[in-house]
Parts: sequence; structure tokens; C-alpha cells
Amino acid sequence: MRFALLGLLAVFVGIFVFISGCTSNGCNTDKDCPNWQVCNMQAKICELRTGYCGADAECNDTLRFCDVNAHLCTYKEGMCRADGDCEAWQICSVAITTCKPKPGFCDADALCAEDEMCSLTRHTCVPKAGRCYSQFDCAAWEFCNTSAKMCKPLDGKCNLELDCQGYEYCDAGNHTCKLREGFCRNDLDCKEFQQCSPLLHRCTTAPDFCSKEEDCRSWELCNRQTNKCEAKRGLCNSLQDCESWQFCDIGTRRCATRPGYCSSDGECGFWQTCSSEYKCAKRVGFCSKDTECKYNELCDKRSTSATAYRCIPLTCTSNEDCPGSTCDPDTQRCRGNYRDDGG
Repeated sequence: MRFALLGLLAVFVGIFVFISGCTSNGCNTDKDCPNWQVCNMQAKICELRTGYCGADAECNDTLRFCDVNAHLCTYKEGMCRADGDCEAWQICSVAITTCKPKPGFCDADALCAEDEMCSLTRHTCVPKAGRCYSQFDCAAWEFCNTSAKMCKPLDGKCNLELDCQGYEYCDAGNHTCKLREGFCRNDLDCKEFQQCSPLLHRCTTAPDFCSKEEDCRSWELCNRQTNKCEAKRGLCNSLQDCESWQFCDIGTRRCATRPGYCSSDGECGFWQTCSSEYKCAKRVGFCSKDTECKYNELCDKRSTSATAYRCIPLTCTSNEDCPGSTCDPDTQRCRGNYRDDGG
């Protein structure tokens, strides 16, 4: 039973193959064959098309092999019988059936000058890395020094640390010189109260600013919020540090009373007091001019007089009416001048 089933299966397979018109290498038309073959109608088999191959032996040439993808006989790499068998940049050396570079082309560094190498894509001699003939032989961050035939970094660009300033380092990722931490190129790299030292390339305290007490003068302190030197308490730098009725004495660096003003009664005459406006004003019961006295009185302006800066009678009847003087009975006036210190 088992053998009968196998035989029946074989019959069906045979019928299917017959209907399809080919076996594994059989055919009825060219369409039944790969594009590199044709159908032998009599033998019903696929055969090679003219000019194509299926194996190296079918090339019948020791210089060529059968390309299994194109099914064409192709010259082995570097082998030839004519220039057409070589690349565009090569010629065929017929004597040795080998492709050689044309004049001006190369396939190895040995064919180039000492400072050149062979480009495997262009097959021409080009400058070695770092060497150049034109600007296009260098990297994007370089320029060609045509006299030295050397590629040099553009300003601000680098290949090595030596290409940068001492206060910079070379960022290998983008070939750019970048500022080292703690250094500066100019004032913009510093804080507002600092300047960039052209010698040290570090930020230092700018003139008229401070970062420590030693940056200020002996009568000043450093305000760390404004980084400005300010006068210590009780001392001054200018009028701005004093009251409106004072000036800054640059000798003592202290605020002193301006002429015509006072800070206490002690800076006024004994007949005066220091007012709230910081000016010497007359005390009650004293005078500074005659108009402050009655019509029959005058102001005694003699500073050494017992009645100094007080109103005294304009006329007299006895010596008692003239303190420190005598009464002239003819004029009924005190002898002497009561209007000033003249006596």
C-alpha cells in the first residue's frame, strides 16, 4: 500500500512538470531561462547566450574569470590586453598584460613625491596630511601657508595646545581655542568691578573699586555689595559724606562746620546760640545791632564791656548810666564809642 501511494505521487509530479513546460534545466521558450541563457528548442534545455558564461572555464582565458552576478567574462583585477580593459586613469602594459597608472595618476604612495601620498579615490598625488598646495588641501578650520606649503589653523582655531594662547586650551572636538578656567581675554570675561590684566590675563580689581580692605585708603572701608571704597564712619571723602552745613576737611578726613554755620553753641559768641538751622542766632536779652534796641537805646558792641551785646541807654544823667565809662553832663551821653570795640 505504501509503495502504491509513492508511485501515484510520482505520476502527479510528472504531469505537473510536463504541463509547466520545463524541468530543473528544461524549457519551451527563452522566457523559461535566465536572461544570460537561451532555450534550445530541440533539446528543451537552457544554454548560454553568446558572450555570457556560467563558469571560469567557459571564459577560456587565464586573464579573465566569470562574474557570477553578471555572467560575463571579466578581466582579473589589474589584468588587461588593451587600454579598454583598464580603469579610466590607467593604461594597459601589453607586454605584461597589466594595468598601470597613466602619467599624472597613481595607485601607490611610492609613485608620489616625498611630501605627497596617493589618493585612493582620485588616484592622483595629493599633499600629505598637514601639507598643502592650495586652500582646498586643508581642513575647514585651517588655511594654506603657500610659501611653506603647510596647513595652519585659522585665528582662534587649533590642532594642538601650542596653537592657542597660554591662557587658552584647544578643544579637540571643534578645533577651537577656548578660555582656561580662571583666566580672561579682556574685561568682558570679568565681573563689573574687575578688569582683565593684560600681563596676567586674570581678573583683577579695577581702579576706584575694591574686593578687600587693603584696596582702600586708610580712612576707607570696602563695601562688598558695591565693591566701592567708602569713608569709614565719622570720616569723609567729599562733601557728599557730610551734612549740608559741613565740608570735608581733607587734612583730617572729618566733616567740619562750614563758615557761617555752627554745630553747637560753643561755635557761636556768648550772646548767641546755635539754631536748628545750624546758624548762630542771638540769645534772648542780647543784641547784635541798634535796631534791635528801643528808640532811646543802642547796642553795646564792645566785646569786653560788661554790657557787651546788650541794649544800653542812649543818654545819661549820671555815671551809673554808663557802665565802664562816665557820663558827659554837657552832652548827656556816655563818653566813648559803644558801637564797636574801639573803646
